[in-house]
Amino acid sequence: MRNIISLTIHRSGHTPEQVDLDVKKVFNAGWAGRDRAAVQHHIDELAAVGVPAPQHVPTLFALGNHLLTTTDAIQVHGENTSGEVEYVLFWHQGEIFVTIGSDHTDRRLEKHSIPKSKNLCLNVMAAEAWPYTEVKEHFDKLILNCSVTRNGVDDPYQNDVTGALIGPDYWITELEQRLGHLEDGLVLFSGAIGTIAGLVVGDAYSFRMIDPVLNRSIEHSYSCEVLTGAIEDY
Repeated sequence: MRNIISLTIHRSGHTPEQVDLDVKKVFNAGWAGRDRAAVQHHIDELAAVGVPAPQHVPTLFALGNHLLTTTDAIQVHGENTSGEVEYVLFWHQGEIFVTIGSDHTDRRLEKHSIPKSKNLCLNVMAAEAWPYTEVKEHFDKLILNCSVTRNGVDDPYQNDVTGALIGPDYWITELEQRLGHLEDGLVLFSGAIGTIAGLVVGDAYSFRMIDPVLNRSIEHSYSCEVLTGAIEDY
């Protein structure tokens, strides 16, 4: 199916540019922190609550292209889902762009199949982006943070630099090896920075990416509506 998403490109010193991204392939990276000891600790924590360990670290999950959205509200199955902020790369007209997003995940289904848990929820990304070339030389200095809303109260959820994650160059090489030529419409979610106090199921998530070198930011937020009224559920 086709999934065309309207985005605004912000080039330093230029007027914002409107583009339509024709989404072809979507991937979620996982266990993508640079600190391998911390990654293993997280794998062990998840294994203790029934989430299977990955076969490869870091890893990639494929998603249906229809699951990518820039909406400010999503619907979810059940009351055990959550989002996490991460950087997002996408390819358009032969150029790579960077923005932020959240690979919202069903934590109940995650215990049975991580790929299926990723494909049960929408991936939400901001509708604004920067050319990757403008941040490539200081990419590790970009700041990611996220807050979560529960019962009307906003709490800090994540805060770190992109340097805590495996960088774009690694994923570009990895995808080239797996896919060959990287075509327009490819989208990669980088894997998430760590949380402040563990995964949190929230009513809404607000996240941002700050560029301290060029003094600019990208922000987005979305709310979660739990589906109700069904006779049967998964």
